[in-house]
Amino acid sequence: MVISNLWASELEYRRTVLKAVLIVIIVAGSIFVVNNWIGGFKVYAMVELAMVCLCVGILVIHKTTPNLTLWCLVFLFALYSVILIGIYGSSFNSGLFTWLFIIPVLSYLLLGIKLGTLYTSVYVVSGIGILVYALIFDIAEIYPITIANIVLCLAAIWALSFSYEYKRAEAVERLQKMASLDPLTGLNNRLLLDSIFGMLCESLPEQHQSVSVLLLDLDHFKRVNDQYGHDVGDKVLVEVSRVLNQARRQNDWAFRLGGEEFCMLVPNTSLQQAGHIAERLRKMIDQVTVIDGCDINLSISIGVSRWPEDGDHFSHIYKTADARLYQAKMTGRNKVVTGEQPMASTDATISANS
Repeated sequence: MVISNLWASELEYRRTVLKAVLIVIIVAGSIFVVNNWIGGFKVYAMVELAMVCLCVGILVIHKTTPNLTLWCLVFLFALYSVILIGIYGSSFNSGLFTWLFIIPVLSYLLLGIKLGTLYTSVYVVSGIGILVYALIFDIAEIYPITIANIVLCLAAIWALSFSYEYKRAEAVERLQKMASLDPLTGLNNRLLLDSIFGMLCESLPEQHQSVSVLLLDLDHFKRVNDQYGHDVGDKVLVEVSRVLNQARRQNDWAFRLGGEEFCMLVPNTSLQQAGHIAERLRKMIDQVTVIDGCDINLSISIGVSRWPEDGDHFSHIYKTADARLYQAKMTGRNKVVTGEQPMASTDATISANS
């Protein structure tokens, strides 16, 4: 699955939540360390001090670490363990059991649905188990109705936390899709182009690292809109998108960049192979003659570039493909330019100023 740059906002959300929680735990933990040390609970005070030090360390790196989920797991494991130790080792009247109520909230906020449910299940059940153990063996003055109220309250908080995170994640995913897909054609839009190119470059085996960029632009599309109307023009764009989806391989990516301009990312191909793919696309578009009952002779010009031969960064690769697309337009349209030489068109040449 592609992780696009769009998900950066989701990570920033979790970083912000983690920062706020860490600050609260550092302040509260410091108070508890002093209180327990003065009260004679020095071992537990040292455990809490270790927890505070861990929080300070995570706070220092939380903005830059690429392993945010891992550190959230470590933090919550340490925090929940300290809470359970405190509940087990102190009297019921201390009220430490109330910290159980933050477990569902923090788990879902920092870990999401799957890991949040796992952590909540383990630590909530463990906490209730400690209270039931104290009740059965008369370790503390706990009444069954008290435990029942605690369990019901935990269940309510758990249900609310799960519902909130589920709906929030669902809304974020829906917005991500809306932001990354072209609403007319259903193709990926320009927003994903850079991140998917980077993903392809990183995922290919070293001996096969190559990604070809095909920039496609419909010839004389303005004439279609002027002669037949924008409704037919939209149907032309949808048909072109259908052709791109039909022609691309499983690992190829198709985009609509805007207007009548499209792009394909074709991994693991030589420049010559990419040129043949582009030529096949050109011929398939050239065979589209009727749209919505209107006789329309479509043609397309294509510029092809390839990473890493044409540059180290995507901006360089894109610029080269764009220059070759411009060359195809200026030398007659309805052709493919790969950088070696324009590939011959099987159709009559269209003059550059027509």
